[in-house]
Amino acid sequence: MSRLAALLLLWLLTLPLPLAAAVIEGRVVGDHGPLAGVTVQAFAGLDFATTALATAAPSQADGRFRLEVPPGSYALFAWSADRSHFAFCGRNPVTVGDSATPVWAGLQAVPVAAATRGGYADPYSAAIEGQVLHGGKPVANASVFVYPDLSAQFKGFGLGMSAPTDVQGLFEVPLPAGSYYLVARVRHGGSLVGPLQAGDLFGYLPANPVTVGDGEVVKVALPVIAVPEKVSRHAATMFGQTRISGLVVDRAGKPLAGLQALLYADDAMLNRPLYVSQPTGADGVFQLSFPTGGTFYLAARNTLGGTPAPGELYGRYQGSGGAALKVETGQNLEGLQIVVEEVW
Repeated sequence: MSRLAALLLLWLLTLPLPLAAAVIEGRVVGDHGPLAGVTVQAFAGLDFATTALATAAPSQADGRFRLEVPPGSYALFAWSADRSHFAFCGRNPVTVGDSATPVWAGLQAVPVAAATRGGYADPYSAAIEGQVLHGGKPVANASVFVYPDLSAQFKGFGLGMSAPTDVQGLFEVPLPAGSYYLVARVRHGGSLVGPLQAGDLFGYLPANPVTVGDGEVVKVALPVIAVPEKVSRHAATMFGQTRISGLVVDRAGKPLAGLQALLYADDAMLNRPLYVSQPTGADGVFQLSFPTGGTFYLAARNTLGGTPAPGELYGRYQGSGGAALKVETGQNLEGLQIVVEEVW
């Protein structure tokens, strides 16, 4: 072997190995069944106006698609070839590891209606008006949330929210001129916070972000989909391959139903939690999943929002090593126990 060839071989050996591709498979469906010809794309975040990181071949006749990506977390969005339908995964973001087993992700498609623009009564202000629809029918009691950017990843109340929609599904949000992201939610349990439950409704505005100027009103249609029953079965992997699970119990060790585990980044636990579990069942079991490890703090309560009030059930995790919970990326930490009691 020549000296040049040896140096070239040595240089090649020092190059980092490429990450093995992970696979996301799934199906795109609309109101009347599977949709063909829909292009699914993977994005780094929830802003689908940015450049996609990966693009699948158009969905097949049965709606199936296959997407190869490096291990990581991705938001999945899709459009039909004529842009008449917009689809998204209700589990966004979807996290995939280096496992050879494909991760399944279903996307629900909704029809897209063009926005219209007109004059607003106040020349120094603006508004976004529209209608929330499910299956083409108006949705009452939907809340439309407005976010100036995606720093909160559509968590919390954002810049503000509309009054609940009327029986015709209509809403109006007066705003300063600017660019905004809109989502709609219907929580049938009546709460304004916490993870959505099976049967609740959710939707992104297909035109996100929408820009509105002074003295202008933009009218939009905001379609929503129903959160599927199977969402609770994805609790252990919905937000990543790092997982914790355990029991919520009372002082006597009895499992408690209807409580949610909350994961925080700070020990004060006063800010919005990073992740919130589905409510516990009669067995008191909770599950939380997230992309990466770290040092966390864990609590459980039966209501969400604000400081725990008298009469509420609340408790903080107190492990053998203290309140801090250290979790490695990819770890599956089981057997945790959170003891709750009534706040006085």
